[in-house]
Amino acid sequence: MKIAILTEYYPDHRDPASGVYVHLRSVGYHQAGHEVRVYRVRPISLESIAYDEVPLVTGEHESLWADIESFAPEVAAVHTPYPGTGHVVLAESLKIPRVYWIHGYEAMFTTFHGYHRGLNRILSLLHDIRKLRQLRRSMRGAAAVVYVSEWMRQTAERSTGYRHPQTAVIPNPVDTERFRPEPERRPRNSLLRGLALRGLSAKYGLDLAITAFTQTANTELTIVGTGPDADRIRRQIEVSEAAVNLEERMVPHEDVPELIRAHDYFVAPARTEAQGVAMCEAMACGLPVVATRAGGIPEFVRDGTDGLLTSPGNAAELRDAVIQIVGDPERAVQMGQSARENIQAKCSANIIIPQELELMSRVTRRVSSS
Repeated sequence: MKIAILTEYYPDHRDPASGVYVHLRSVGYHQAGHEVRVYRVRPISLESIAYDEVPLVTGEHESLWADIESFAPEVAAVHTPYPGTGHVVLAESLKIPRVYWIHGYEAMFTTFHGYHRGLNRILSLLHDIRKLRQLRRSMRGAAAVVYVSEWMRQTAERSTGYRHPQTAVIPNPVDTERFRPEPERRPRNSLLRGLALRGLSAKYGLDLAITAFTQTANTELTIVGTGPDADRIRRQIEVSEAAVNLEERMVPHEDVPELIRAHDYFVAPARTEAQGVAMCEAMACGLPVVATRAGGIPEFVRDGTDGLLTSPGNAAELRDAVIQIVGDPERAVQMGQSARENIQAKCSANIIIPQELELMSRVTRRVSSS
């Protein structure tokens, strides 16, 4: 099968952490014996670079359209189909079946999910009304729609007022061979280290984590990421004197397993989250999770088994959960083992990639037989 992947986000030398969940799919499809090209619209001359033997073709709409016509794919896999963006406009111009992958903000009222503060909440509401109407129209032309969690499906269908007749819930894949625990993992010393690997923006609730770590002992939190709230987060850490370190940097995906394994538990205090790929990767590495019952997180974290879940926006509950993890290291290790087994069963790329390929194969068969 020839597959054209159209996406806004994809890793490159400028942003190695962007769209790694799309890259993992492209490599998986290629390794399964399919021809894959990834397309990204940018205002530059046509450029083609191979990442892990998969071509990434970048350029303006017209040059990409010509390349796709030459490639002659059987199906287009469209990720994060935000209406009006270049890759969506390109996808809508193709005369082949397209499958939409809904990942988050493109299919929700962002103002209700912690994306904005102040006046921006009102402005975003007006913008999202238009966005969701356009998305509904675009989705009607898709051959199938994939959501990364059941929560994402329900949220998107409420927001757009539309349910596509060909709908699937398939989580983002996790490479559980690369993301695996250290052999005979044990807590390293009396100071247990928590990790929050997240974008530095309001929806991820890192301000709540900082508040939670102002009254904890025998532990510290390291926040790693970049984003618009970096200065705000740094000031909060300084004022609160919380046991929190901020590392404002992008981490290439190949370095993430080592970063995760250098810590003892993962903190995901999100106000909203469709799935939480970094969280799932940490679980695959055998880390227990302290997270919120936000969005799709409870579909991947079993409270009391893989970690501890707290109420969204509640820093006191988050602190209590951290104290429980730190206070019982042996239980934390057991939770980490359960977390690994859970992610292997739900999100392993060895399971997810065949599901996605079968869905696209059904789409192409249905179109060719009609």
